[in-house]
Amino acid sequence: MLVMAELDYAFIAEFAKVENGKLTAVGASYLDVRPPAFPAGHSFSVAGRIRAPEGTESIGLKIRINVPGNVKIVLDGTLNPGPETSPYDGKIGVLFAASASILFGAEGLCEIFIDIDGDEQRRLAFSVIAPQ
Repeated sequence: MLVMAELDYAFIAEFAKVENGKLTAVGASYLDVRPPAFPAGHSFSVAGRIRAPEGTESIGLKIRINVPGNVKIVLDGTLNPGPETSPYDGKIGVLFAASASILFGAEGLCEIFIDIDGDEQRRLAFSVIAPQ
C-alpha cells in the first residue's frame, strides 16, 4: 500500500505563521466576517499540518479561495521538508501557513479548498454577512 501525504488539520485565522518548527495563530477558526460596508478588504491566513512518510522530499500544496461574487484565487506551491523536520513513527509533520488579502463586494459564503499533491483534502468556509 502506497502511503501519501495527507492533511492532518487546517484552519482559517486572522494571522498565522510558521517559525522555529512551531505554528502560531491569532484569531483562529472563525465562522463569519461582518464588514462595516461593501466593498471591504479582508486579510487572513490558512494554516495547518501535513503528515507524510519519512523521506518525503516535496509536497504539493494548493489553496483555492472562492470569494462571494464568483472571484477565484489560487495559491499554489511546493513544501520541501528540510533536515530539521523530526520524524515520528515513520512519518514527518510539515507545518504551513499562507496569507491572502481579498476584497468582498457582496455577502455570501467564502470557501477555501486545500489540495495536497493534487488531491482535494479539505473544505473550509466562512460567511460574509452584509452590514446592517
